[in-house]
Amino acid sequence: MDTKKKKKAGEKRLLGQILYALFGLLASRICVMGYYPFVPAFYAACCLDKKKNLLLYIGLFAGMGLSMPVASVVKYLFSLLVLGIAIRFYVWANRRCSGWTAGVIAGITTIAMNCSGLIVTQVGKRELILGISEGIAVFGLAVLFHYVFEMGTQLADSLGQSGNEKEEAFSDSGRFDAQGRIHAFADAVDELSAAFASMGKRSYRGQPESLAVLEQEITGKLCGGCDACAICMEQQKPDFYARIRQMLTAVVSHSPKEEIISKNYIEDCPHYSGMVEEAIWAFSRMELNEAWYRRLQENRMVIAGQLDAMSSALLDMDQGIKNVDARSKLLLARINFEAREYGLVAEQLHIYEDRDGRRMITAQVASKWGGGIPAKNYRKALERATGIAIRLQKDARNILTQEAVSITAYEDTCFYALSGVASETKEGSGMSGDNFSLFTLENGHYHICLSDGMGSGPDAFRESDMVVELMEKFLEAGFPAETAIRMMNSAMVLKGENESYSTLDFASLDLYSGHLELTKIGAAASFVCHNHKVSCLTSPSLPAGVDASYSGDLLERNLTHGDFLVMVTDGVLEYLHVKNPEEKLAEMISEINTENAGTFASTLMEHVMLFTGGHAMDDMTIIVTGIWEK
Repeated sequence: MDTKKKKKAGEKRLLGQILYALFGLLASRICVMGYYPFVPAFYAACCLDKKKNLLLYIGLFAGMGLSMPVASVVKYLFSLLVLGIAIRFYVWANRRCSGWTAGVIAGITTIAMNCSGLIVTQVGKRELILGISEGIAVFGLAVLFHYVFEMGTQLADSLGQSGNEKEEAFSDSGRFDAQGRIHAFADAVDELSAAFASMGKRSYRGQPESLAVLEQEITGKLCGGCDACAICMEQQKPDFYARIRQMLTAVVSHSPKEEIISKNYIEDCPHYSGMVEEAIWAFSRMELNEAWYRRLQENRMVIAGQLDAMSSALLDMDQGIKNVDARSKLLLARINFEAREYGLVAEQLHIYEDRDGRRMITAQVASKWGGGIPAKNYRKALERATGIAIRLQKDARNILTQEAVSITAYEDTCFYALSGVASETKEGSGMSGDNFSLFTLENGHYHICLSDGMGSGPDAFRESDMVVELMEKFLEAGFPAETAIRMMNSAMVLKGENESYSTLDFASLDLYSGHLELTKIGAAASFVCHNHKVSCLTSPSLPAGVDASYSGDLLERNLTHGDFLVMVTDGVLEYLHVKNPEEKLAEMISEINTENAGTFASTLMEHVMLFTGGHAMDDMTIIVTGIWEK
């Protein structure tokens, strides 16, 4: 297969060389008022696009020898020499040369050759004007040839790529489709989730069932081995089992042993006290087993929830980003052309769109002429080709060399967000139990995660740190926010040490639209400030780790330029010592006049500390996030 491809590529290269030789022959035979502007223009485009080859020179020089006078041949040969050296020198100095630059060089070289010749021959004004006009024509033709040659080549490559892709797909027909595999894997995970969920739906014993089990165990163990069993059964048969049931009911109700013995539910029984002790011990064992089994069932349900969340995430990946190369052939060619104008080569170029129609462009990018080219030049080339603002991935290399590197570019966001943080640690505690994380993902969403661990100190810090870290890892792995919250919450349920829980206050801000989604799990109220008018966002809920099926309450708002989001932990509100702490904090927020998020947070903390008498009775954290249009 590789030999066949190389042979086809060689044939294609030879055909291209023959075509350029014919174009050179044709260009050297076109005369306009005694001048041949197509020759330097065509040669400049060939120099820039690296189309020079032996056949090209043969065709060009053959045409010049057949159609030009000897004086013109000498002039144009010298002009081509100077033009080639000038373009190579410019490329060496700048590591790039656009079509416009090559056109300018070709035009100036032609004018210089014409004017120097006219000065020697001392001809009139008409010839001087014609010489300058030829230079202008050469400039325009060089730019046109470069655009036609380069765009034609890129379009041919883009259109031919679909055929190659079909051929590869046919030859690799046994290979599994990636999206199909993801979908099948998601279905399998979903079925596994249903299996775990069905195992976790076992009903627990009620009191009547527990009494029946205890009654069987006590009578079989004690009464069955007693010599007086037959007498008791014969004399007290009508109410014997009713008396045992009364005693067992008292045991199940957790009545004290002494009280059960003193009531003597079964009269004249020589083993009554032992029966009570045996019943209490048997019921305690039953309760312990039931508790462990209940925990096992809960863990099964938690695992089922995690598997279900993973299945949803896989389906989301399967239906999210789609390749649109097939309907973007012209754009691919345009990107390749603009990249070359900036001295870069973009290979393995692909265009993707998400479900909102936003573009993502991936490519292997390298310097065309060697040396170092700033990566921002590639961004500029993409912006010129697509007509939209572009941002490169966070870890993109700043300088591009001849070693190709993978770069992913995204349609740029309309807004940017900045956050400021102010915090106070509880007096007497060496470590705050509050934790937070601020990060922007490549999908253009700015995330704020704030967690308050139960209590204060190292234990609370570890709990809240785990919540924040799990959320950040899940989101960076590509899970949707709702799925990430469910998986984090179920992980906290499985951990569940010492009944220690943490709150979660999670904000996701879409920097394309300004849409805010705020999820609260046991968290304090948040506030949105718009033109000094403050609205309160609150939702009562259990903390993280209490209920695995709970994914928080979702609150939504649309933010615009200059709006602020204020998120706080409960320590900020609990010790304001006012009747309505949310209203008071909203009043404080409305009085602050600044566009700096850091200043906003520190000023608000100062106001809060005035109401607490300067004492931090609990860990306090304030995060202020502002949004502005780019």
